[in-house]
Amino acid sequence: MPMARSSFSPFKPPSPRRFVAGFRDLGFFLKTRTRTDYVIAAIAASMTIFIIFAFWHDSSYKAEPQIIYVQNWPANRTDDQIRADQKKDRIARQQAEAERKAVFQKMQKATSGWL
Repeated sequence: MPMARSSFSPFKPPSPRRFVAGFRDLGFFLKTRTRTDYVIAAIAASMTIFIIFAFWHDSSYKAEPQIIYVQNWPANRTDDQIRADQKKDRIARQQAEAERKAVFQKMQKATSGWL
C-alpha cells in the first residue's frame, strides 16, 4: 500500500498563497467556536502568561545570603554544662518573648479606641 504524499516540505519555502490560506482556515475554525470556548481559551492563556511572568519575576529576585551561626561544643562536656546552657538559652528566649508581648500590648492599647 503506497504512502500518501504530503505537499508540505520543510525545504520548500511557503508561498504567500499558502500563508493566506492558513489564515482563512483559522478564520473558518474560529467562526465555528462558541462564546464559552473563547472564555475558556482566554482563562487558559491568562493563567499561562501569569505563571510565566511569576517564574520570570522570581528569577530576577536577588535574595541576600543568609548567614547561620552554629555553636561548637566539646564532645566531652557534662550533663550539668548542657543543662546550664539550656537554662541560659531558655531565660534569654523568655525575655525576648516578654519584650515582644509588651510591644504588642502597647500597640493594642494604642489602637483599642479605633473600633
